Amino acid sequence: MTGANHNMPPYGVAIQDAITGGNLQQMKTLLKQRDSTKPEAKELKTAYEKLAREVSRLEKS
Repeated sequence: MTGANHNMPPYGVAIQDAITGGNLQQMKTLLKQRDSTKPEAKELKTAYEKLAREVSRLEKS
């Protein structure tokens, strides 16, 4: 999956790294920092949705 993040905004890379690393605290911090009042690129919105699902999954286990 080399180069998969090349179109993702830099913040999206941080989200992907947190998910890949399994860092629950970092994932929660990123979700708290999300500014839902600003428009987001589709890729970033998708990354946040994936992040929220992963946090939920980890909290249930």
